[in-house]
Amino acid sequence: MRLNKWIYAFALCVMTIFSVNAVEITGTTSVNVTADTAAAAKSKAFNSARRDVIVRELKNYANPEQLSAAVQKSSNEELMNMISSSSVAGERVSDTTYTANISFVIDGDAARSFMEKYSVQNWLPSSNAVVQVENHVVFNITLLRPMTDWADLNAAVRNAGLDLATTKITGNNVSFVVVDKDASKLIRALRENGWGVQSVTGGYRIWR
Repeated sequence: MRLNKWIYAFALCVMTIFSVNAVEITGTTSVNVTADTAAAAKSKAFNSARRDVIVRELKNYANPEQLSAAVQKSSNEELMNMISSSSVAGERVSDTTYTANISFVIDGDAARSFMEKYSVQNWLPSSNAVVQVENHVVFNITLLRPMTDWADLNAAVRNAGLDLATTKITGNNVSFVVVDKDASKLIRALRENGWGVQSVTGGYRIWR
C-alpha cells in the first residue's frame, strides 16, 4: 500500500515546555493597474494585491469560502493591519498606470485574530501559546487536504475524549502532542476513523 501521508510519533517521558512558533506567511502577485493618476493607480494596485495575497496564502490555513467572504467585506485599512511588511520589484510607472510585482509578509497572529473576528474556521496557532506536557507523545503530520484532514483528525480526537496541543504549523505540516498514557487510546480512535497506524522503530507511522 502506498502511503499518502504519515505521522511519526516519539514518546518523551519528561516535562517539556513547547513554545508555539509564529507562522510566517508570504506571497507575491503581479499588478498592472490604470487610474486617473499614477498615485491613484499605485494605491489601487496595492489594495488589490493585498487582498489577492491574503486570500491566496491564508486559504492554506482556513476555510476558503469563509475567508474570501470575510476579506470581501473588510476595508483596506483593516486588511493593512495584517501586513507586517511589503516589497516591490519590477516597478514601472506612467502618468496613469502602475505595474509591479508586490510581495507581502502576513502577520500570523493578526491573521488569526482577523479570522476569529469573522468566524472563519482556521488552524493558525497563536505565537503566544505555551504548552506544558508531562510524559508525552509528539506527532508530526503532513496534510494533503489541510482543512478536511485536520477537521477529521480533531473529530476523532474529540470523540475519543482526548485533547491534543498544537505546537507548530508550517504550511501543511503540523506538530501536536498528547499525554503519553493516552497514546494507545488515540491510535485506537484513529484506526476506528479510517487512519492506518503502524508501529515502527522509535514510534508510529499513521497515514490515510
